[in-house]
Amino acid sequence: MSICPINHFYGRGTKKAFREVLSKLKLQKNESRKLRMNDVLEINSGSLKDWTPWKLRDLPWHFLRKVMALNVTARSTNLRCGTPHDQRTKVDEEEQGINEQMFFVSDTDTKVSMNPLDVLCAVLLCSDSFLQQEILSKMSMCQFALPLLLPALDTPKCTLMLWAMRDIVRKWRPHSLAESRGFREESLVLTKMPTISFVRLGSCSFSKSKLLSEVLSPSQQHHDFFIHRDMESGNVPREIADGLVEISWFFPGGRKNLDLFPEPLAVTNLRGDIESHWLQFSFLTEVSSAVFIFAENITEREYTLLSSLKESTTKYYFILNRQAGKSSETLAFLNKLAPVLKLKNSHMLMKDSSTNKAKFVEKLQSTIQSIMNSSPKMIGIEDMAVTARELGIQIDEDRVEWQTASNCVKAITTEIKDVAYYKQEMLRLQGDLWKSLAKVEKEMCRMRRQGDIPAEKYKSQLKDKMLELRKQQNKCDLTDELDKLISSTSL
Repeated sequence: MSICPINHFYGRGTKKAFREVLSKLKLQKNESRKLRMNDVLEINSGSLKDWTPWKLRDLPWHFLRKVMALNVTARSTNLRCGTPHDQRTKVDEEEQGINEQMFFVSDTDTKVSMNPLDVLCAVLLCSDSFLQQEILSKMSMCQFALPLLLPALDTPKCTLMLWAMRDIVRKWRPHSLAESRGFREESLVLTKMPTISFVRLGSCSFSKSKLLSEVLSPSQQHHDFFIHRDMESGNVPREIADGLVEISWFFPGGRKNLDLFPEPLAVTNLRGDIESHWLQFSFLTEVSSAVFIFAENITEREYTLLSSLKESTTKYYFILNRQAGKSSETLAFLNKLAPVLKLKNSHMLMKDSSTNKAKFVEKLQSTIQSIMNSSPKMIGIEDMAVTARELGIQIDEDRVEWQTASNCVKAITTEIKDVAYYKQEMLRLQGDLWKSLAKVEKEMCRMRRQGDIPAEKYKSQLKDKMLELRKQQNKCDLTDELDKLISSTSL
């Protein structure tokens, strides 16, 4: 699939915007000297204070400390404005009356805040690999959508976040195991499942991300998986997050009457227009079982762009905002696209201001269910890396230092056949000697087996036992595996 040339020009402006965002957030030094886990977990006077953000530079630390505490308000980028002393009293408000300007002045909050996705991108790109892993792991626990493809801000092309998700493990109960009460537990990057992607072509008058959160939310339990325009600061224009691809999942709990889908499902969301981010769109068409395209109307320009997908085997669906003045033109071009993309009437979902939101969400869920019933493509994030490399997308795991670490891990773990035996032979200090020493140290504190022995004499006996155990520990030499571990951590 050809890459749209607009991407090459787009990158020049985003690098400048990235520098400006780092400047606003006071993260310029962390572009080279990355944030680390100890920077976030360090306990000092700064970490103990209330991290209510007053200025833009507070937002990264507000996000990091809140997400580490699994606080679901971590993505909020609202700034506390003013101080208690300059807030007007209720009497002042009543005396002033209603200001006629309020009917004409737009919301000014967008001028002093920042889009949460911009903060997320900046923090991730200024964090080292271990902190990135921890951030995404905590975000997953909060049921936030995770960044799958980071936009090309400090790199020539976007980056697939494979390593950053390596630490995430999910547990679920598919309907096939509901009766036996069994469950599956697997690394997220290795779990194969259908992927449904949602993208936008041109402008869109309703929120794609809000709709996706509603589709993934069980009845009466709405959760904002994706940031959208109706959330705090979600309406702030994005500066660097266009081109970000997020991913969220649905995992069944074995409750057939409550689960939306019987098996796991991945949902991806491209931020920005597909014409400006054709590389990301190309990636999604390759890894997805189906792609839903949001559009206001289809003109000659959109028809030409979508016609290039004629070789694609992915199913395409359109979510169209019905517009009376342009419906005939859109219908004409959709009929021309039908044989190219193998479109049917069931591939068209119409929405306008009069459409019942709940009914439309049910219809979209039903459409996704029909896709899952039609033997869709099953793929995991690790499998996606193969497609990403073919398209020239960078993989965070392909960097030299991470490949070296991965090779060291494989060299050590390939020797493990029987875990219990391996621990006994290779980790001798953590076996019986360690248990015996722990018991003696505990007895020195509790003195429960002293009996008639004088206290000082009993303590002396315990100290002699500890000394003997320490001597036995000192006789244990480093095993080959521990030597490998020490040498690999000092690379």
